[in-house]
Amino acid sequence: MSCDNCLATAIKAKLGRCPVCAAQTLLIGVIGWLVWWIAGADTSVNALTGLLFAAAGSGLFMLHLLVFLWRRTTERELDDE
Repeated sequence: MSCDNCLATAIKAKLGRCPVCAAQTLLIGVIGWLVWWIAGADTSVNALTGLLFAAAGSGLFMLHLLVFLWRRTTERELDDE
């Protein structure tokens, strides 16, 4: 990654700031949901693994989205508190 936000080690510095990181988490969520669907969407180990992978990727993407929206509506950074 080439931007300063991606080079940061703290997740708080990345959330809602980097479109590349947000796109990657969206891709991880979509791939997870596809694996879950292809694995049968049942209670098999493969389907449950895909479900957990999809939930984690989608949850991280939602965090990116919520922090981005919060930053835009309040017009301030997280460190300004």
